[in-house]
Amino acid sequence: MLCKLAVRPEDARPIVWRQIGSSGQSSFSTLSAPSQADAADLERRLMEAGLAHQTELAQSKQNAFQEGMRQGRGEAAVAVNECNEKLAKTLAELGTFKRKLRADAEREVVKLSLAIARRILNRELATDPDALQGIVHAALGKLQARDIWQVRIGPHGSDTLNAVLERAGLGGTVKVKIDPALHPGDLIIETPAGELDASVNTQLHEIERGFTERLAIR
Repeated sequence: MLCKLAVRPEDARPIVWRQIGSSGQSSFSTLSAPSQADAADLERRLMEAGLAHQTELAQSKQNAFQEGMRQGRGEAAVAVNECNEKLAKTLAELGTFKRKLRADAEREVVKLSLAIARRILNRELATDPDALQGIVHAALGKLQARDIWQVRIGPHGSDTLNAVLERAGLGGTVKVKIDPALHPGDLIIETPAGELDASVNTQLHEIERGFTERLAIR
């Protein structure tokens, strides 16, 4: 195929093509340039396609944003729930630790108080034999006089015990036995049903055990 290039635009001419008609004779037609209407329609279509693309792109961005927000809210909710669970667990552990700390402190206070009381009473009993009178009176008050047949006491408290028994009208009916193995403040009352340990240390031990059991229940 031969072609001819026009040096100047004004020399350009439309191409004439030969056409063969029904009679077999050839004819020529002109391929004209696109009309303004076609160009406008093409431009309109391009604009519509561009707008449609922009709309689709904007919708895709909006959908992606909404999906990101949904996922973000879900992840945030999970994180918040985990934090709440950890916080609740920590508070529960703190509550348990607080109760344990308080119970331990109360037990230590009871032990310290009883240790102080034991030291004071033992010192008083060692220096003042008459301090035994209160212990003897308390022990005798727990029993009927007819149930007591012997009282054992250490060497340093026999005089006080005899004096208390005389004042209680039991001087001739209750036997007093000196037991060298007993310490100041020790007092053992023997009855037909068994022995009653009314010693100071024994009573303090019972008080401590009562406090310990009550604290364990709380």
